[in-house]
Amino acid sequence: MIAAPAMMPDRWTIAALAVIGVQLLAAPMTEPYVDTISAGMAVLAILCALRTAQLTPPIGSADRRRWQAGTLAWSLWAAQWVANAVQDSLLSGDQLLAKGLSELRLAALIVALAPLAAQGDDRRLRWIDTLFAVVFALLMTLLSWPDLLDPEPGGPDKTFLYLGYIAMAVFAGLSVLGQSARPLRRMSLALFVTLASYAVVGISTRELIERGWLGMDAPIFAYGDLPFVAYLYLIGRPLTRVGIGPVATSRTGVLLSRLVPLALTILIVALAFLVAYSMRDVALAAGIVALVILVAYAARTALTEALHDADRQAALDREQARSAGLTDLMHELRSPLGSMAINASILRRVGDTIPAAGRAAGAIESSCMTISRLLDDVLALERLEAGLLPSSPARHDVATLLRDVVTTLSAEAEEYGVVLDARVEPVAAVIDATALQRVVLNLVNNALRFTPRGGRVEVTLERRDGRIVVTVADTGTGLDPAVRDQPFRRFSSVARPLNGRRGSGLGLAICDALVRSMGGSIAVDPSSNIGTTFRIILPDALY
Repeated sequence: MIAAPAMMPDRWTIAALAVIGVQLLAAPMTEPYVDTISAGMAVLAILCALRTAQLTPPIGSADRRRWQAGTLAWSLWAAQWVANAVQDSLLSGDQLLAKGLSELRLAALIVALAPLAAQGDDRRLRWIDTLFAVVFALLMTLLSWPDLLDPEPGGPDKTFLYLGYIAMAVFAGLSVLGQSARPLRRMSLALFVTLASYAVVGISTRELIERGWLGMDAPIFAYGDLPFVAYLYLIGRPLTRVGIGPVATSRTGVLLSRLVPLALTILIVALAFLVAYSMRDVALAAGIVALVILVAYAARTALTEALHDADRQAALDREQARSAGLTDLMHELRSPLGSMAINASILRRVGDTIPAAGRAAGAIESSCMTISRLLDDVLALERLEAGLLPSSPARHDVATLLRDVVTTLSAEAEEYGVVLDARVEPVAAVIDATALQRVVLNLVNNALRFTPRGGRVEVTLERRDGRIVVTVADTGTGLDPAVRDQPFRRFSSVARPLNGRRGSGLGLAICDALVRSMGGSIAVDPSSNIGTTFRIILPDALY
């Protein structure tokens, strides 16, 4: 119910609907009605141009020129419809002006919709993509108006006209897929819907007239205005309102970055073959154009991969430098910590005579231990994520490894009044024993700290579907809702434990990194109704 008002037409859409209403009311009073249709479409195109200009980003924005190209395209479209309306009475049927405006509009639309590199990308990519846009515009011109410079009425065979409609709609669709989630993509989506629906309108109108089902002056042809209304309705709406979300950094975005140039190449080569088929005198030139585009696509692919490799290497170098700097910082912090601990032990010696000094010494030592554990955890996590902790897989009895962990923590469990048990079956596997024991130790230690007196923590082991499955389940307080969605995020500890000290918030992140280093996965079991259950799954490759 909250989203309903946002779906209501805005004033621009209402204005467009009003223009259509006036157009229909004027139908009985105008002769011929086709001029009224042209005039109405000119007004609608002007509204689209004004709305696009209003939404154009400010000076200095990366996509400003492409929004300006969209505004120009709509302005030229309006001028084209005016030329259509007056060509019979003022231009003696000369279509040269309308044809020229149509081609200029097409060029402006292609500039606005170019689906590949944008401003800010590598200059070489932008030059190659300019070639794609220029060739597409040239081929569309040859298909749409092979008699462009002939002032007499004419145009393409309807088959090629229909293919031109479809090709332009496909080009706009590729623009939507090729743009990241930013305002430019919103304009691409609105233009795609407009051009796709305009193709349907254009094809259906021509077919209805040619089959004699409707005359040129049928008022029903006002439905050709609907693509303009769709544009005005969509252009100002957030992408999420129309089902389009962010793309840039996801796996889908990476896939699209490779598929969109390929799809555009196929589209251009197909248009080149159509030109060669319909205009035999330029068949050789069309073939050369197709070959050039294939070479450009190969060059673009190689350049894109080279740029991605360079970016990836630069990111890796930055991460290694950051990790090295952090490691050095950890080591530098240990010296003052050691000094503080030594001085605290000296202060403790006088604690018998001065109780306050003894309490201060204890607090200092406790704080030093806490900071030291935090440094150890951060350093371990950094080494894990950088791949600096060597793995030492060997064949082990996994059940014995888990029993050893339970034995190590049994005294702590008894102190907290928690039952700690291991229910394991004999499983022999090639595994990194140190890593697995550290993971289970962290999980069990967490479970003990958050399980109330009289509760239970259970470690289980089984072989299921050719995999090793280890679970650590407790009857404690459960994960805080703020942590449950991302339990392995750094510093995700938000609750105060029932037993023992509060941890650093890095334990689960370390567990996740260790399990991933063994090629496995760890997750919170969503089916657990009481407490928390962590499930570790180690893959077949470790057997």
